[in-house]
Amino acid sequence: MGHLTSESEATLLEDLEQARARVREAVAGVKRAVAVMSGKGGVGKSVVAVNLAVALAQRGMRVALFDADLQGPSVPKMLGLRGQPLRIDTDGRLRPIPGPAGLGVQSMDFFLQGAEPLEWEGSAGEAAPLRSAMESAALADLLGRTAWGELDALVIDLPPGADRLPELAGWLPRLAALAVTIPSEVALLAVERSLRRAHAARVPLLGLVENCASTVCDACGAEGPLYREASAAPLAAAHGIEIVARLPFDPALARAADAGTVYLEGAGRASPTGRAFAALAQRIATLHDGALEADTW
Repeated sequence: MGHLTSESEATLLEDLEQARARVREAVAGVKRAVAVMSGKGGVGKSVVAVNLAVALAQRGMRVALFDADLQGPSVPKMLGLRGQPLRIDTDGRLRPIPGPAGLGVQSMDFFLQGAEPLEWEGSAGEAAPLRSAMESAALADLLGRTAWGELDALVIDLPPGADRLPELAGWLPRLAALAVTIPSEVALLAVERSLRRAHAARVPLLGLVENCASTVCDACGAEGPLYREASAAPLAAAHGIEIVARLPFDPALARAADAGTVYLEGAGRASPTGRAFAALAQRIATLHDGALEADTW
């Protein structure tokens, strides 16, 4: 079994290196890539990634959205794209699924049936030691077999944590990261680990997004704290980054995600949260190149 595992591992590593070469070729036309990350689930990272991509596209940019969460892909659900047929070129390259606002979308969800999970370990767990390598190979394969074309921005929705960030940094030369948190001690502790991982991987940080930062009164429009267990300001200051957006809580945002409708294409665009997303997109469009040019990483 040990000899078989060694052979399997060698094959996986060879396949992974080939996949990395395909990635470099596939993203050659991508001007900038933004990895949206968080230290834990449940902070609204995917919602931020989806609406940031839409807001960038609404600025007239050529944008694609890559759902890098292999185990829990949610981007197609949020954009109403589940069940879309795969699009394959004559040369075997995958084409992104057309989404709202002109987005191109790619996700493992398009390859799965219903709520079918990905199976890595095998029925007896025999492949468990190779799981990380298999996940890396699958991620590189999906990214590298997609014909992304010429893009102003590729937004990447990472899974919770930052385990995949160093890999992406090796594949995408113009990658920067955007961290998402909520104002709670537990979330901030987890997000700090992700920030440290980004520093270690020498991935420029565009800043910190504080989700559920406030609530807006329906009657008078006044904005106040939704809850305030902790402030993200000390964490941002400690890592030398800015809080680039404070997103007000809006129940309509969650309803839109569940319904597969685009929040920023309806009344949400003019809401306080919609305006905050538009301002975030404007900042990201200008911050990205400056972060890459700064010789601080």
